[in-house]
Amino acid sequence: MSEKSIDINQRIPLETLHAALESYLTGTYSDEYIMEQLRLHFQGENRMKKSLRIVKKIISNSPLSEFILKNSDQVFQSIKKKDDRNLILIALLNTGFKFSFDVLSILGRLFKVQEEVNREALTRQLSRLYGGNRSLPNALDSVVPMFLEAGLFSRPVTGLYRWTEGLQASSPITHQIFIESFRINHSLEKIMDYQLNDPYFLFMA
Repeated sequence: MSEKSIDINQRIPLETLHAALESYLTGTYSDEYIMEQLRLHFQGENRMKKSLRIVKKIISNSPLSEFILKNSDQVFQSIKKKDDRNLILIALLNTGFKFSFDVLSILGRLFKVQEEVNREALTRQLSRLYGGNRSLPNALDSVVPMFLEAGLFSRPVTGLYRWTEGLQASSPITHQIFIESFRINHSLEKIMDYQLNDPYFLFMA
């Protein structure tokens, strides 16, 4: 089995993604500004350059960038609310990185039938998609902490994830962006009603 690309090896604080998105919406986005934000959390030029690439793939180079700019006023208002902001940031993360989308989709399927999921079960499911890719554990350590920071679920002890109740999306644009992240990852022209029952949407109440 050929190995699928993972392409993410660094957690980005949601605070940094929020600052990047806000600046993108207001036309003040620049690599220099993002590097300043990254310096608040990371040391080492190489690490920051890797992190900058990830931020750009999530925000400025996102397949949803045109959609975000077209609806900039609505998005700007939505990200003032914590749950909406975190859902939008995770949707953008999942649009930029297929691996992140796959992790959350699998977690959604598992949480649909049980309240707790251990890392071993998650890794087993991912291995069916990504084979023996040696970067898988590091990639998991990059995206799962971002999901936890967003409040999509909790981690009572190391290696164990517990279902909470999903985040409350109060804005239509938040729903739309989350739905778009699903559509793009499945290469669909449009979403059918039945597809909104996919476990991926478990995280958006």
